[in-house]
Amino acid sequence: MTVERLSLRPKRDKRVRAGHPWIFSNELEPGFADVQPGAMVDVFDSSGAFVGRGMASPHSLIAVRLCSRLRKEDLDSPYYFEERLRQAVAYREAIWPGRRDLRLVHAEGDFLPGLIIDRFGDWLSVQINTVGMEVRKPQLREALEKVVGPAGAVLRNDNKVRELEGLALGREVWWGEPPDTVDIEENGVTYRVGLLGGQKTGHFYDQSENRRFAGSLCRGRTVLDVYANSGGFALQALAHGATHAIAIDKSAPNAGIAQVNAELNGFADRFEAVTAEGNRDLERRVALGERYGAVVLDPPAFAKSKKTAGNALRGYTRINALGMTLVKPGGFLFTHSCSYHVHEDRFIDALQTAAKTAERRLRLVRRGEQAPDHPVLPGVPETRYLKSLVFQVLL
Repeated sequence: MTVERLSLRPKRDKRVRAGHPWIFSNELEPGFADVQPGAMVDVFDSSGAFVGRGMASPHSLIAVRLCSRLRKEDLDSPYYFEERLRQAVAYREAIWPGRRDLRLVHAEGDFLPGLIIDRFGDWLSVQINTVGMEVRKPQLREALEKVVGPAGAVLRNDNKVRELEGLALGREVWWGEPPDTVDIEENGVTYRVGLLGGQKTGHFYDQSENRRFAGSLCRGRTVLDVYANSGGFALQALAHGATHAIAIDKSAPNAGIAQVNAELNGFADRFEAVTAEGNRDLERRVALGERYGAVVLDPPAFAKSKKTAGNALRGYTRINALGMTLVKPGGFLFTHSCSYHVHEDRFIDALQTAAKTAERRLRLVRRGEQAPDHPVLPGVPETRYLKSLVFQVLL
């Protein structure tokens, strides 16, 4: 077992000592750039004390991702992956006994940095975002087959963060003969998921608990679900007794899948899928004077970096002002941000500004985050990225 040795610069160990697994290139002494990409490395502080063992990404801003605080773990062994996978499976069985449609591995949240695995029944959708995990695909596959035993897996490696690691983008079957689509169940609703199609890893499991809560407030209401993807919030609302739901998405394939999902659940007579850009469609409906018992806003991340957070907040203010205008007095606004760089307090400030613009009063009903199969580590703020806020909208 070959392990490279890297040293932190003086006074650069506080964050790592507090539990954060990332070590940035400017925190390391010279020489780290010569390390083989993906190599197993031991990191020491400036006094020579051991900090942790991790995987090197010498050409990335995040130069090392720590995987263990123990020197005995061999990150090149299938046993390392087996132990982490057993822990991940056991955690999910504890929170949701028997559930087979969920996020199985959530990167740093499961102490497997750069690795995301969603489970769709017998099939796995895998996203590998770091060179350290990429070079260990054989060990990972061996461990997955031993611990999880799926029928097969697909690789959805098209996240642009891979380019920062010097990795190619693409989607492909990893092993097995997966079908084009599979049907999954979430909170009593069936969704059809494309194993190699659609966005991200195929389904946004992170919103499962927020969708369930939103649905519970929509009985007897008309619902407008904007940036709907495959119709997740709209379908949950209909399952809870909404009278009618409209799902808006700029992607025609997404709108098509949403319509299929409505038909699978017997909701077609109360459902409408529309292909349109969210902001423009909101403006159009406001101009027409439309009103709904509930409006859902679940846009893609507006801020990809800290420097774009200001523009993102202006975008959130704009769409939320439009969304509030469309809510009948006493109805509900379900609004979300998946931009980590937009912190919750600033997001709430933007919503208060939006309320002034829309001449509405807000009553906060609930604060939420990603579902528990997307675990949050207290020492790693980046693991909590999703903000979910529910407001009652009053005149």
